[in-house]
Amino acid sequence: MYADVVGFISRCDTCLAYKLPTHGTLGKMGRPKDVSRPFQVLSIDLVGPLPNTRKQNNYIFVVTCCFSKYCFIFPLRRATADLVTKHLENDVFLVHGIPQTVVLDNGCQFISHELDRLFKKYKVPNVHFTPKYTPQVNTVERYNKTIVTAVSTFVNNDHRTWDLNLPQIQFAINNSVNETTGYSPAFLVHGRELVTCGSHYLENDDSKDMVFLPRDAYAENLGHLAGIFGEVQAALWQAHAKNSQRYNLRRKDAEFNVGDIVWKRCYFQSDKDAYFAKKLAPKYQKCRVKHKRSPLVYILEDMNGRDLGVWHIKDLKIVNTRLRE
Repeated sequence: MYADVVGFISRCDTCLAYKLPTHGTLGKMGRPKDVSRPFQVLSIDLVGPLPNTRKQNNYIFVVTCCFSKYCFIFPLRRATADLVTKHLENDVFLVHGIPQTVVLDNGCQFISHELDRLFKKYKVPNVHFTPKYTPQVNTVERYNKTIVTAVSTFVNNDHRTWDLNLPQIQFAINNSVNETTGYSPAFLVHGRELVTCGSHYLENDDSKDMVFLPRDAYAENLGHLAGIFGEVQAALWQAHAKNSQRYNLRRKDAEFNVGDIVWKRCYFQSDKDAYFAKKLAPKYQKCRVKHKRSPLVYILEDMNGRDLGVWHIKDLKIVNTRLRE
């Protein structure tokens, strides 16, 4: 009994020797995505599982262009790699061209061999996986909220109908002026506003003039797209600067190097069958920086050399090695 007490006290002293840090969250907002034209950078994600519809759909596959904010919404029966690959290739790559960069999370559908083969087939230069527990890095997350909100306005009490209005929701989002760019996604992608109703082709009773511009004038407007793309790129940078100012208020600037010892935040789920409660689990784990991808993203390993994956600096804290006085 005495030995157990001594061992317990010894373990407590060891924990207290490395004081858990109390400073604020590390890492200020990084640089904006370097994008200058539509479908240069794509952001993809899955929403679900949702209630099983009458068409047996359970998930939504969302693809967003980071420049124009143009989005695609595909209902899926299963969240599998082959369905994700099929839509990405047939409905995006072979329609709008091959992107320079694809941003996606670490879901099993996205780290699959099928999707990896697709990227190698079309020689996509950059495939960026978001760090663990950092979905906000992915631009498409913002559109997921918009899509779910729009879907919820149609389902009423029967949630099995959520997939019936996805084409209309996609059309509405792509034809609405984006607050950041100042243009609709459809205009930035197609060089024209999409016709929403056939009555627009009819003559105006007052002026007897056609609503749409003649062919030459329409072609001349297309020539201004280069300048418009420059305006949009500048607007994206300004929006990023504005968001950075707010984001960085409660952030501390820091950077680690390979070999540094850090505290990593732990994410556990309670397991009743295993008699495990996340409230009693350790909040941080001491580990080592194995590789540095950027000032904000690191590959970590535990103190025994086991790989812990890719983590964002927001989940890391500086180790305080000073002993208790």
